[in-house]
Amino acid sequence: MMASDRVESALKELEEKRKNGEISTKEFYFGLLDVVKLLEEELKKEDLQEPQIKKQIPFILTFIKTQIRELRARGN
Repeated sequence: MMASDRVESALKELEEKRKNGEISTKEFYFGLLDVVKLLEEELKKEDLQEPQIKKQIPFILTFIKTQIRELRARGN
């Protein structure tokens, strides 16, 4: 199975559980973060080229900065 298939399968399984009401919103959220971890593991195995990496950095920065703002807003 290709790496992309593994990550996609993990995401689809998580989405299906949420759709069927098997997991809470909080469990879904942390499951999504687990999918990001899986994606990170797979990406580290690749020989990524600088242009590919540069395209993804703004998206990742936005995600991280938003999470930091939300964390701060909750008093942490």
